[in-house]
Formats: sequence, structure tokens, C-alpha cells
Amino acid sequence: MQGLWFLPSVIFGAFQGFTSGNWQMMAFALLSLGVWPLSVWIRRHRDFSLDGVVEFDGKDVWIGEHRLPRREFLWRKSWHQVVWDGLALQTAELTIPDLLNSARGRGFLGTRRGCVWIGLEENRDFEMNLPEDGPHLLIAGATGTGKSELLRLLVSGWLNLETPIELTLIDFKGGATMSRFAQHPRVVGLATDLETTDALAIANTLEQQLLTRQAALAEVGAENIEAFWRHGKRLSRRLVVIDELGELLRQHPRLSQVLEQIAARGRSLGIHLVVANQSLSGVSRSLLVNLRARIAIGEMDPLDLSQLGFRGRVNLPLTTPGWRSAKLRDGNGLEHSFAFPIGF
Repeated sequence: MQGLWFLPSVIFGAFQGFTSGNWQMMAFALLSLGVWPLSVWIRRHRDFSLDGVVEFDGKDVWIGEHRLPRREFLWRKSWHQVVWDGLALQTAELTIPDLLNSARGRGFLGTRRGCVWIGLEENRDFEMNLPEDGPHLLIAGATGTGKSELLRLLVSGWLNLETPIELTLIDFKGGATMSRFAQHPRVVGLATDLETTDALAIANTLEQQLLTRQAALAEVGAENIEAFWRHGKRLSRRLVVIDELGELLRQHPRLSQVLEQIAARGRSLGIHLVVANQSLSGVSRSLLVNLRARIAIGEMDPLDLSQLGFRGRVNLPLTTPGWRSAKLRDGNGLEHSFAFPIGF
């Protein structure tokens, strides 16, 4: 129908030509009429859905069934972003299995001494050194986001560290998270909500550990565990890993005081606290202030994110099946978006 707008110009040009012999108006009108369907054809080929799969075929780039011009300066701005996102996704799909298999082959150890592998940051290995990046860690996320999977990943790496280390595991999800590690020689204690006495016994043991280590460091005049080692003394780091902190404290309120002491004094004594919880509910202020490293998994309440110290929402760096997105705020306040595998 828009072509009818050119009809008056064609009629007027024809009248001018027959009456005065001046056919220029007629020529311009016909030229405009010819350009109009060409512009319609170009517009239709540039306005298409960007939801199609990005493919690279030699020199050609396709979005769905539409081939883009070979000259990139002819591309629309929106095409650039779609093409780069498609290229990043294809690169990720090629490298992710290799990186995961490589990390699994290393026992989920990092490439640097003292680090464990916890996933990928922009398709690169992402590692964490708890004493340096923490020294204590809080993992927060709703049910089903993968908190327990991340804990298992961390424990798998810590158990393979070359440095002397011991783990105390408290699993208040029926033992489903930590039971696979029960027989490992580095696991010195495992408590579940199915064994009430175990949790109380571990609390007593941790209190005694604090006193024993404090006395050992004072004996040689060492201010922290690193200085203790420089005196030629041997003392393993102790990691206390808790799944479902809120449920643990609900059933055993007495443990709150013990955990607060570990969070406050554990760094210098070589005792590090790693806890997972669905939200900040049940986490006391005195405990939270010393859990300086925080990991938020998936979509979280903006208020919880703000209280955890994150400046923005959790980004979603990967949409690959079998992976979960998270954000780490380390003890120095630096934020990193990463993704970690589940079901490994």
C-alpha cells in the first residue's frame, strides 16, 4: 500500500512530460518507485528474530536462517552482541568438559599451592585458598541451588592438599552431603542430625582444640600458626565444615558460642570455619562479621545480598546443564562471578 504514495508523483511527472516535454520529474518518480521495493526487501532481511542459533560457516555468519553481510560495518549493533554471545557459548561448550576433566584428574586441586578448584570464571579455572581468601567462609543459597554440591567439591579438594590438614564435618541433612568422606583418614569427626551425641561431642572437642592450640602457640611465643611452623613445630590446619548451619543451631544452641569463638580466634590458631545455610536466618551478627568470605548461589533476596556485602545481583556466567552460577566475595572485598559443577 505504501507504493501508492508514489502514484501522484508519477502522474504529475507524466503530465509534465506530455505538456512541456520535461520528463525529469517522471524519471525521478519512477526511480523512487523502483527504490521503494528494494528498501522494503533490505528492511525485511535486516529485521528478523535474533533467537536463532549462531553458526559460523567459513566466511559467513548465520543467525538462525539469516546470513549476515560479510562486511561487519554493515551489521546492526544488536547483531554484534548476539554473535559474540554465541561465540562465547560455543567456546564454553568446547572447553568446559576438558577443564572439568582436568580438575577431576588433579583431585580438584588448584594449579597454585594451597588452592582448591571450585569451578570456572569466564571459562578459566577458578581457585580458592581459604586461609588467604577467607579465612572463614559462608555459603548461602535457597534449597536446590547446589550448596551441598559446592561443599562436596570444596571438601574433595581440601582432602587432597599436600599441606597437613584435618577436617571436622557436621552434616545436618541426614549425612547425605558428607557421608562419602566418613572413612577418609583426614576426617577426624563426622556428625549428623541422626546422631545427637556426635554434635555435642564435636563441640567439646573443638573447644578443647582452641585451648590446646592457644597454649601451644603461647609456649613458643608464636602469634599465629605460620609462625608456629617456623619454629619447627608441627600442627595441622583444621577445617570445620557445616551443612545447614541454621538447623544445627536450632537443635543445639550451645554450639553458637563455640562457632563464634572459632570465627573470632580460629584464623591465628589454624582453625577455619566453612558453613552453608539457606539464608542469613539463624546466623548471629557476631558470627557473620567474621565469616568474611561469602558465596551467594543463584538468585537470592536483594536484602540478603546487601547484608552479605555484595554490590549487585548474582550474574549468570554459564547456562550449561549440570552447572550452577554463583558469586564470591572474598575476605578482601573483591567479587568474582563463577560457575561450579553439580553431580560430579
